[in-house]
Amino acid sequence: MTPWDPATVRLFDEAVEVRRDAVDAVDMSALPGRYALRQALLADEDAEVRASAARRLGEARDRRFTSALIEALGDPMPSVRDRAWRALARLGARELVPHTDQASREEPVWWVRRAAVRAAASVAGSGALELLLRTLEDPFWRVRNAAVQALVWLGEGDAEVRQRVRAAGAGQAPGAVRAAAAYLEGVWGTDAPSPGSVALPEPTQPPIEDGLEDEDPAVVTARLERMPASEIPPVKLVEWLGNPHEALRSLARRRLLERRDPEAIRLAMRWLDEPRVPHAAAEVSSLLGRMDLEELPLAARILGEPPRPGAVAWASWVAVRRDQGELLERVRALARHEEPAVRRAALSGLVHEPASREQVLAALGDPDASVREEVLAAWERRPPAPSAIMAFARALVAFAPRARSVRERRAVVEAAGVVGDEALLVRASADEEVSVRAVALSERAVRGSLSPEERLEALAHEDPWIRTAVLDVPSARNACESDPDPSVRRAALELLVSQSARLSEEETRGVALAVSRSPDPWMRARAAELLRAEGTREELEALLRLSMDSAPMVRAATATVLEACDTLDALLTELLRGDARVGDADVRASAYTWLLRGADAEAFEHLCAALRGSTEPERVVAHLEAMTLVFPDDVIATAPDIERRRPVRTRKEQGASKRAPPQAPMRPSWRPLGNTGLSLSPLVLSGANGLSPASLTEAHEAGVNAFFWEPDYAPLTRFLRSSRSRRPGMVLVGGTYHSGPEAIRRDVESALRQLRTDWLDVFLLYWVRSPHRLNPEDFEALERLRAEGKLRAFGFSTHLRDVAREALRERPWPVVMTRHSAAHPGAEAALFPEALARGTGVLTFTATCYGRLLQPTPGMPADSALPSAVDCYRYSLSQPGVSACLSAPRSHRELMQNLEVLARPWMVPEALEAMRAHGARVRARNQRFNTLIRQAPGGTRDTLLALLEEDEPPPT
Repeated sequence: MTPWDPATVRLFDEAVEVRRDAVDAVDMSALPGRYALRQALLADEDAEVRASAARRLGEARDRRFTSALIEALGDPMPSVRDRAWRALARLGARELVPHTDQASREEPVWWVRRAAVRAAASVAGSGALELLLRTLEDPFWRVRNAAVQALVWLGEGDAEVRQRVRAAGAGQAPGAVRAAAAYLEGVWGTDAPSPGSVALPEPTQPPIEDGLEDEDPAVVTARLERMPASEIPPVKLVEWLGNPHEALRSLARRRLLERRDPEAIRLAMRWLDEPRVPHAAAEVSSLLGRMDLEELPLAARILGEPPRPGAVAWASWVAVRRDQGELLERVRALARHEEPAVRRAALSGLVHEPASREQVLAALGDPDASVREEVLAAWERRPPAPSAIMAFARALVAFAPRARSVRERRAVVEAAGVVGDEALLVRASADEEVSVRAVALSERAVRGSLSPEERLEALAHEDPWIRTAVLDVPSARNACESDPDPSVRRAALELLVSQSARLSEEETRGVALAVSRSPDPWMRARAAELLRAEGTREELEALLRLSMDSAPMVRAATATVLEACDTLDALLTELLRGDARVGDADVRASAYTWLLRGADAEAFEHLCAALRGSTEPERVVAHLEAMTLVFPDDVIATAPDIERRRPVRTRKEQGASKRAPPQAPMRPSWRPLGNTGLSLSPLVLSGANGLSPASLTEAHEAGVNAFFWEPDYAPLTRFLRSSRSRRPGMVLVGGTYHSGPEAIRRDVESALRQLRTDWLDVFLLYWVRSPHRLNPEDFEALERLRAEGKLRAFGFSTHLRDVAREALRERPWPVVMTRHSAAHPGAEAALFPEALARGTGVLTFTATCYGRLLQPTPGMPADSALPSAVDCYRYSLSQPGVSACLSAPRSHRELMQNLEVLARPWMVPEALEAMRAHGARVRARNQRFNTLIRQAPGGTRDTLLALLEEDEPPPT
């Protein structure tokens, strides 16, 4: 058989962990490996496998896979879409450009939008300028920042780009675009206005009860819990549907459901038109699926006012589902609206309404691709009625001359197969896109219209999709053994199994015997199903080998066949002792396993005869001696010579006391955490970036004993669960984003269950944004949990050093975690001395200032070296009172670099001054960036207000 790359075989394994490991092991220097990765990208059920496949295809720099990566931009998982954008950028694929506009407007995940913006800029350069300028108004500052970074790069050497950005800023009202233009002028070194001179609109605040207003969403959530829904302004509930704080979003949704207010629901539907605000559209969809109110009057109201696409899509579905003729007429009228988004929204309901089929199919002629996609999606779901399938197929065939995208052309070819349009199938067989060509060839192969020459040409094609499309019984027999692609071999074997009635016994046996030695366990399992134990001796020997296969699926398939054979014992006896006894030791061992499976008197006689003879190979003798363990003791005792050859059973000593886990030795670099009695390593390792348990173990062995945990840190959770024997030497840092004694206790007890431990060492109130979060009730709740032994210490985490300092003066908080770096040194004077004087342990985070300290800055001396991440950690750890610094490496390589801190956690004095100077430069740049980019208009509140600024319907 043709040799395979073992990793491509594992890429098709049933176990997802095996497939995840295989992706990185595939040999991309060979074309079959790249095709196997394409198959994984488009067909694997696991998102991590698909995302890794996209990454590796980008690394391959093979433009043959551009189309597959474009298709992956529609993957349901954001991690895959993100990797697909990055891979296309690596390929320099200009084919991505038409897709970036829709992504910038409709992609719901900010980091995927950011990847799309960066990909467009890297491929199209100044051709992406309009997209970049539009992105300056994105609701999320990190996406705006990606556009700014791209514009910096483009404008440095292009005066026309600088002029167009300047003109865009001047032509806008005060807001994000004008602020970004001012920031860019400063970066480019032109005469730039200071941040204070750039007029930004004053933030607006909808009127609201004073009792609910607070900067900390956990405080707002706790207050909202205590208020009846009727007392809360609906506009605030709607705004909170887009809040990053999950508990507040969920509670706002519940309060809206309690109100049963159609106007509030109508207001909430505005979020459906702004998918870029995280969570909001999903919360509204959940709300609409659960609400208990009269939907017909609300749908009628929506369809009678100036249309908004999100609300129209919901109303059109209601009209179809409730079969309301008058509402359906309104929906059909909106399907002819001048705005493509409105037409698409109306069609999203009408595709489910048989009476509107003619209008739906006419939308294939719509000039907007997104409108046509609604019809294509309905076709891909396949209408339930045969008449509907035929109507769609005829319309698609008529649409064929205008089909442009790969998706459209593929749908046309599928439709041609339904209606039997041979001429169209022949033309599509030469399509430049391989997936379209494969569908056409497959349809023709099924219809029997392929010429022998066309089949031979396709079977020799380099792409496995083409070879699979034209397989028939003769070519499948050869492909099972010789094709270099695992997916083709599997498809060939499936075809032969489905056509087994047309094969002679000899042909079936030949295929099965050949495939039984395949490196693919799936194929070996299928081979076992084709073999007969009572058939030829070759078949029986093959089954016996397969019954000892390393893959459970192969053993299970083989066992089913062997157990169904009524004459198995006689066949095995003949095989072991007959005139033509088998000599292969593995086959003999397997045969004895099956012959002795009953462990009865007859089986014992077979065992004794085999062991008392002197003809079995050493490998078989050892196997037989091991099999004595399956027989009862009283049976074995009847044959003392056999009993003496029985292996000694290993028994655990009964009643042995459990050994206490060893105490982890103190390391010289470990530091006390204030007055808590805890000692911890200078680095607290976070699981935020998904370091593997193996990497975490290596860090622990190197001296890291402190780990920062949140419930969705799955690899860290697995590591901590597996390290219970070392638990006494570890310091686990957990926390809560909630406020209120009940919520805090709930989160503590949930963490204890998830980590399978009796206590947490440090428990923090995460991301404190107002002093009201640090209230007496929550402090007392944490004290009670510590008295119960569920916590050893507690504290809070905040960016606000003034809030932290005042909190320490009011109550004896044992631990505080705060932002600190050379670019954010304020805590050195405002907080650290207070904490040191009170014995409060200090943890710091963002030591690299989100990576900005690792980058060059304007005014940096030419002979100065950039600091490393290790330098940044050492700077923070050199401050009096700082116990440890949080570290969240993104890879094993970064982890290994960061562990250098353990050997020397401090920074030499002369290096401290250089770091402070560099930090001051970074801070100056950050202040300008924060004013003009990060804090420019945008975000949830500003986006909601923009959505609310629309004309009301005219009075009737």
